[in-house]
Amino acid sequence: MLANKTIGSLYEEFLREKRTNRRFELAGLYIGYGAYVISLSIVFAFKKEDPLFSAMFFLGLFTRTASLMIGRVYLVPKIFLGLLSNDASERDLAWETIHSHREEIVGRLARNIFGWNDASELYSMDREEMTEFVQDHTRINWRRIGRIFLFFYIPIAIFVTYLTIYAWFS
Repeated sequence: MLANKTIGSLYEEFLREKRTNRRFELAGLYIGYGAYVISLSIVFAFKKEDPLFSAMFFLGLFTRTASLMIGRVYLVPKIFLGLLSNDASERDLAWETIHSHREEIVGRLARNIFGWNDASELYSMDREEMTEFVQDHTRINWRRIGRIFLFFYIPIAIFVTYLTIYAWFS
């Protein structure tokens, strides 16, 4: 599997992950605030007063809270997880990719972890320091927790949408 990986393919994987993160963030915004708009428009514009319509409002609240999970799942880009691999060639390839696209890749990690605070120490870290830093920030497997959360979120969202449609037509 590693034989066909190159610096370019790892960088492309980083870019795909970045786009996926952005799509999840936008979906969280649209679904969350959209549920608020639907809920409030049903109650105030259409003057419907079924208590089941409040479920849509709570879906919006749940979705906006779920957006916090998105931030935790994509806190450390996947390319940095290659530094923690047991395979030496995978660690070397991950480090070479990080080093060759340092501004963008380390910049994303810096923005995710430090936000607007000074992250200059992150840019000056060598391989061992970076590995320790990533290891400290990946003690909890948020990617796995995020998949489990998504497994529960989707049925809840479908059920709440069903409740709203049921209340509308009854």
